[in-house]
Amino acid sequence: MNVAVPEKLCQLRERVSERIGATRYRTWFGDAARFHVDGNHVTVWVGNSFVRGWIAANYGPALDAVARELLGPDVVVTVAVDDAGEPGAAPAPPPPPRPARLGGGSGSGSGSAAALRGELDTLVVGAGNQLAISAARRLCDSAAGHAAPLVIHGGCGLGKTHLLQGICNAMRRVRPELHWRYASGEEFTNDFIAALRGGRVDVFRAQHRALDLLVIDDLHFLANKKATQEEFLHTYNAVTGAGRPVVFSSDRHPREIATLSEPLINRLVSGMVVEIQPPDFAMRREILARRAASLRVTLPDETIDYVARAVTRNVRELEGALYKIVALASLSKGPVTMELARLAVEDYASRVRSPEAVTIERAAAEYFGIRPEQIRSKSRDRTVSLARSVSVFLIRRHTHMSYPEIGRLIGSRNHSTVLMATQRVEATLRENGAVTWKAAGGARSERLRDLVAAIEKVVSGG
Repeated sequence: MNVAVPEKLCQLRERVSERIGATRYRTWFGDAARFHVDGNHVTVWVGNSFVRGWIAANYGPALDAVARELLGPDVVVTVAVDDAGEPGAAPAPPPPPRPARLGGGSGSGSGSAAALRGELDTLVVGAGNQLAISAARRLCDSAAGHAAPLVIHGGCGLGKTHLLQGICNAMRRVRPELHWRYASGEEFTNDFIAALRGGRVDVFRAQHRALDLLVIDDLHFLANKKATQEEFLHTYNAVTGAGRPVVFSSDRHPREIATLSEPLINRLVSGMVVEIQPPDFAMRREILARRAASLRVTLPDETIDYVARAVTRNVRELEGALYKIVALASLSKGPVTMELARLAVEDYASRVRSPEAVTIERAAAEYFGIRPEQIRSKSRDRTVSLARSVSVFLIRRHTHMSYPEIGRLIGSRNHSTVLMATQRVEATLRENGAVTWKAAGGARSERLRDLVAAIEKVVSGG
């Protein structure tokens, strides 16, 4: 090893930590992982096969990119288990392939369909997702393949992608002759743009409008993309007009997606729109137990209960906490203890959650006794205008949305309108002033500071 190698090793560690984040680096690499450079080959030695597999699957691209930046384009990175504390253990297998997005039957890409990993049977059913799973099963069990359009919406990490992939896999088994496509909203958009630039729009339309099943994940990506929305609307009409099913997911109800065209919204809500809620305690506990069993990890009941109570927002964070517990136990070469569990969930449990804009809007509308869509309307009614101004102020205070983004959400209003509404609320708060509006029981007056605090308490769950 030449004298430059130690410096390169330090740079490797620092760059990898910067790329994936210091917390993740400490959890999965820490002091236990050793970097070794031999010519154009970099080996990352870790303590066991679980950590090796996780690093290869999740941080392999980051390792490759950093190594190429520092050592050249021909460098090869391997993650291996250091059984004896020195190089010599077998190298890790390549990371598993990412799920393919294209699929279908009867010669339209059925080979890639197997890469869609979600299965309906592996979903934990609870109050928060029972209706969505039931709707998905009905669609798949339909002998003729006909079903009303299905829109699944909910926050991140609640299982929407798993559910959509499960529909594709179930339909593939029930009706293997079908031509179908599963894609994200971003992929649909990119494919359409590529077809436009390449003069292949007719091919794009022929492929999509003849589908027996169209499944689009993250439909909200189409917001503010007028040309893509128009093309998607025609695709939707062609598929549903022929009596064939369409399934979509989104992080919000279609009516709450800013700058989504009204004709498209009307089509989407004409079918079944179902919300997935965060899992309750029983669901979270079952998810942890199943996932631990699949990892062949023994978790004491008290540990499962503790994690299920501490990590409540979504399934993704719940599984992340479990992976961190397993990693910490592997690095310490000891059993899973409550101390490890507390350390693993510290980040998830102590993190202050920022409310979503639509949650704030709903809370404000409920407080003033109106509907959320009235806030986004053009109404100049005193109560509606006040609710709108308070919503704008609170969204600006509690989210990272810019004034233009808030304007698009609150009825496509411009930047200056949102700014002035915020400034009016701030001025009244500084003066500790009161506001008056018309409630169901008559005129009502309240100090704005108390009103804002009451809505914030509802939004925060306090």
